[in-house]
Amino acid sequence: MAKNYAALADTIKIEDITSNDINQTILRRLKDNISIHYSDKLHLIKGDQDHNDYILDDGEDIGWLGYYIGQNTTLQSLNFYQPIDNESFFKEISCNTSIQKVYFNFVDVGEMLSMLGKFFQNNNSLIEIGMEDCVLNTAEGVHQLTLAIGNCNKSLKHLSLTDNEIGEGQLVNIITALSVHPQIERLTFTRMNIDRNECTALATLLRCTTTQLQLLELYGNNIDDEAIGLLVPALCGHTLRDLKLGSNRSITINGWKAVSSLLEAPDSKLKTLHIHGNNIGDDGALVFANSLTNNSTLYHLDLDRCGITLDGWIPFSNLLCDTSSINKTYLSNHTLRYLGDYHQEEEYPDHFDISANLEINEHENKQQVAMFKILHAHSHFDMKPFFEWDIKVLPIMIEWFTKAANCTNSFEEGIKRMVRLIQVGKMTLTAVFDFIKEFPMLYIEPVTRKAIAEYTALEEELQGGDQMVEQQARLEEVRRCKARAMRRLGLGLGNE
Repeated sequence: MAKNYAALADTIKIEDITSNDINQTILRRLKDNISIHYSDKLHLIKGDQDHNDYILDDGEDIGWLGYYIGQNTTLQSLNFYQPIDNESFFKEISCNTSIQKVYFNFVDVGEMLSMLGKFFQNNNSLIEIGMEDCVLNTAEGVHQLTLAIGNCNKSLKHLSLTDNEIGEGQLVNIITALSVHPQIERLTFTRMNIDRNECTALATLLRCTTTQLQLLELYGNNIDDEAIGLLVPALCGHTLRDLKLGSNRSITINGWKAVSSLLEAPDSKLKTLHIHGNNIGDDGALVFANSLTNNSTLYHLDLDRCGITLDGWIPFSNLLCDTSSINKTYLSNHTLRYLGDYHQEEEYPDHFDISANLEINEHENKQQVAMFKILHAHSHFDMKPFFEWDIKVLPIMIEWFTKAANCTNSFEEGIKRMVRLIQVGKMTLTAVFDFIKEFPMLYIEPVTRKAIAEYTALEEELQGGDQMVEQQARLEEVRRCKARAMRRLGLGLGNE
């Protein structure tokens, strides 16, 4: 006969349920509806115990644990590290509506998922199901997982499957079951033997149902060029922010070209791309460097352990700061912040400054990033391209130099900053000199006309006063200066 835990709750003592001190503390906190731990996470285990681990001792009635979990509204995460076959436990926790995440680790989950059916139906807060190193190698186990996914009342946002035993072709059924969750945001299938069939199912899911996917993790699978060719078109124009394809070593340069096309798309939203541990090499590195030429969204590209040599990293050096001209430096990539541990591959020359430019790109103000790269890469500005706008562009250039000097505060300090400010000052003077040298009359005429006007006013003032010897001598000197100024403009000889 099933025990009525609710009827006995007022009389039962925690000490009568379990003799384990940590277990007792957890039960009291669940009963009093207060946080178990800062993470509000409960682990159900056998073995060494920590502060948020509940030891499943033989002989104890864990139906009470299920009852207190079912009544609690603060618990957010439940982790099964041990199989449980107690029907009372699963019946009682089905009352819980606060748990957001359920994880299974190192267990055969088929039977447990069946007994958790009511929990999945009743809990509208559940957003994440995760399984790692679990057994799902029967059709019934997979069926129970697809039922659990379908029973999540459209609250599910993240499904994570890592290193699980599963029957061949069964993962397709799980992916298909996700079609009832258009709001899914994160899919993790790590080392799950994904190949062309699973990529076909994923492509169908992305085209027909899922519209809010943020992360797709396919690390350590059997994806090849054909499989990636099926998947990439479904990702184009999608909301995806994070794509992880590490250790899929069957992908060749043709497959990586397809992946790189995601970065070239003008509507790309990818911020991170993990492709470490693959056969990419120098040719693949060039493909990805070229694909980022006009990309302003990707900030994390993990190319660690991809067989890239110095020749393969050079395109990324040019991508981050093209020093061939000021305009190309300005148009360089100012977004990318990470490329993996490329510096461990071999020793690079000092001028190979990828690390410095990645660090500079971490600054949010991209206008200042571009300014600083220009100052760092160019000691002299060639003003000739600006001469077509005549001298009216000079104030704009001087304003740019002023802003550039101010931006050094964000990137350098101490002696380095003082040296940079001196450099900016020299560059400003050089720019002014270049313009005056190219357009002498555009500079001299307004200055000279201003001087003539001042001499004329002073001449009129002196003529109106008493003609004393000193005043007469000053008047003659003003007239000589005015005459010289007029001759510079070709307005007449005037009087010496």
